[in-house]
Amino acid sequence: MSSTKVYLSDLCVILLFGFSLILADEKLKTSSPVVTEGPKGNCSCGGFSTPTPDVSIAPLLSQSPGLVIKCDKEGENTCKNLCTALATATKAKGPEILCNKLKDADELKLSAFFKVCDKPWVYANLTADEPLCCDNTKVKVCPSVEREQAGNATVISTTITTIEPKSVI
Repeated sequence: MSSTKVYLSDLCVILLFGFSLILADEKLKTSSPVVTEGPKGNCSCGGFSTPTPDVSIAPLLSQSPGLVIKCDKEGENTCKNLCTALATATKAKGPEILCNKLKDADELKLSAFFKVCDKPWVYANLTADEPLCCDNTKVKVCPSVEREQAGNATVISTTITTIEPKSVI
């Protein structure tokens, strides 16, 4: 499986997992961890189509895992680690989930971000290696990947045809 599909799967699971946690948090308010010192807020995970989005642009996908954290460097590290771990853990179904949500996508290379409290989105140092293409909610092979695969096949074919057989005595 390509690393893009793996990463996108991870990001989708993060978002879906986070939504489940939010619903559980609403039902069980007393079971949430309480941060008593300093400002507190939520950790959010999101996906943008670029590792350097404009601050006015909303993520393509976002979800809050329901984690109450401090609004400081420690909280940022906790949130980043959570979003990164969830993205890594959800490799199998990401492209399908994304295509169901986005309907159509062309050469999308999703980048993972995290957000702490009311601060801006921060790049989590994760971007898909390969692009995602969707056609009417279905995952399809992107033209750039097809060209790359065709180029690799040509190199392999050329290599095979230039090998001269050894004579048997």
